[in-house]
Amino acid sequence: MVKIKRSETIEEFITKLFPDLEEKLKIAQMDADIVKFVKNALLFAFVFSFNISIFFLFILLTYNLVIIIIPVFFVFYIIFFFLSIKLIDLNIQKVRMEIESDIFVPSRMLLTLLESGNSIVTALVGVSYTKAKSSKYFGEIASEIFLGKRIEEAIDDAIKYTPSPTFRRVLEPIKKSLKTGTNIKKSLVATLQDLSREKIIEIEEYERKLSPISMFYMIFGTIVPALSIVGIVLVISVIGMEVKFFPFLFLLLIFIFALQLIFVSIFQSMRPLVKI
Repeated sequence: MVKIKRSETIEEFITKLFPDLEEKLKIAQMDADIVKFVKNALLFAFVFSFNISIFFLFILLTYNLVIIIIPVFFVFYIIFFFLSIKLIDLNIQKVRMEIESDIFVPSRMLLTLLESGNSIVTALVGVSYTKAKSSKYFGEIASEIFLGKRIEEAIDDAIKYTPSPTFRRVLEPIKKSLKTGTNIKKSLVATLQDLSREKIIEIEEYERKLSPISMFYMIFGTIVPALSIVGIVLVISVIGMEVKFFPFLFLLLIFIFALQLIFVSIFQSMRPLVKI
């Protein structure tokens, strides 16, 4: 009878809860197994929820509502745990932005090296020495090959575990050439030309969208909140109402801060990632 180790049981349980966690860790370039990552997430959630609970404890003491601190702690613990799990998605986005920002520089150098008669592995190594941020991901493919992995397998893994669709499309002609023997240089030239046209169109669309979004932000992100606060202060002054920082002003501050974050995320999501 084969005994299952405790660590293996925990890993299987985590895999059932988060079935795509292991794959996401690879895509995010995070060198951590799923058990270690979840343990760190639990610790992160405990530390932050404990500190926030201490902050709320002093506030609740003034209202004689200390008993509420227990559900407050557990609510924040759950929130921060799932936020820490979601940090993988932020790392994936970071890797994607890093690759997309200057993918054309190493891609064109790769094409130049292949046209000069270099092998695929030599070209990948040469590309990895460029100053582009995305060049190291070409170097990682070469490193996998030097460690004993077949070229086809290394290319397949890079295509599977990259968050960048552009990087994936650059590698596809190499994969196709290795399997079918087609001319890799012609396919890569056509791919880079298509990608360049697509990115130019993306930049032109960004220019058209930027002005109306900026105007929308000026109105609803700065003018409306400022006028609203002035109006609230005037009304409170007229009626003589006493307002404490918690909870009214505290919630208002959180709302304004969240509104600014929403607009920042909108502008970041609109901005083209690539340099042509």
